[in-house]
Amino acid sequence: MKLHISFLSISMLFLFQIAQAQQQPNFLFFEQNMGIYNPAFTGSEGAFVGLGYRAAWSGIEDAPRATSLVYNTKEKNRASWGFSYLSDKVYVENQGMVSVDYGYKLQLNTNTNLHLGIKAGANFNNIDLDKLNRITQESNESLGNVQNYLNPLLGIGAYLKTNTYFLGLSVPNFLNTKRFKEVNGIQATATDKPHLYASGGFAWKVNSTISIAPSFLYRIVSDAPNQITAIGKINFKDQLQVGMGVSNNDYISAMLIFSGMQKLDFGYGYEMGQRTSSTALRANTHELFLRFKFGQTKANNLTQKEENNDKQ
Repeated sequence: MKLHISFLSISMLFLFQIAQAQQQPNFLFFEQNMGIYNPAFTGSEGAFVGLGYRAAWSGIEDAPRATSLVYNTKEKNRASWGFSYLSDKVYVENQGMVSVDYGYKLQLNTNTNLHLGIKAGANFNNIDLDKLNRITQESNESLGNVQNYLNPLLGIGAYLKTNTYFLGLSVPNFLNTKRFKEVNGIQATATDKPHLYASGGFAWKVNSTISIAPSFLYRIVSDAPNQITAIGKINFKDQLQVGMGVSNNDYISAMLIFSGMQKLDFGYGYEMGQRTSSTALRANTHELFLRFKFGQTKANNLTQKEENNDKQ
């Protein structure tokens, strides 16, 4: 126990010291993609494999396209393993990460668990210069500085989960990686800076049929605007969820989540710029997620656990 408490203390120290950038995409379905942001999520919802796809700025050629894959094993001796993959492609650039995740559960009381996690892997970036629409084919020395790379990744997180709410705090990669290259006297530098993520949500049971479940994801990274996405969902008997959301980048969203099947959850989200905003791009975003659950008969969510406690 002392070892795990020491790990938590060191983890929190890291989290607050480096929250100050190549930016990761924010999914509307951030709860379903939480393994991308927080390794402590690993094992907190049992064994599953989940896929996510986000197509931003519909109708614009070479617009951002993000793909995610999250896999979690079942818990054994309070520990779980996972795998996370993220690809974010924009025009000629494809960047992302691949990692192995480890989560450990500390049971604080009957209904409260604290999950601690660590993530290890690599960030990658690939730029296809052959797809550039160049005005001339003459040699450009500046393009010699453009190079693909693969850098190590190491992240930590904490995830507190009860029957009615959850709170998360994480840095999926705290390595402040710098890259430098000089070609023919032309210098180029780039830095991958840490992202700090805070998340939370709760479920309020209105009656035996309906519950309300708001949640949020807040991202902090230096030299870039902080971003928060807030979602409010109405849950009908843990089978259908209807949600509306808003973010501080002048976008609003709506979503549907179907979770009535024994082994499968899936959802669709739609995001658009606010018409009153002068900065939001007038192009819409579509998002999908699919999750297959291993060895489960019903989704492990806050509302279901709350109902079980009411029956005891």
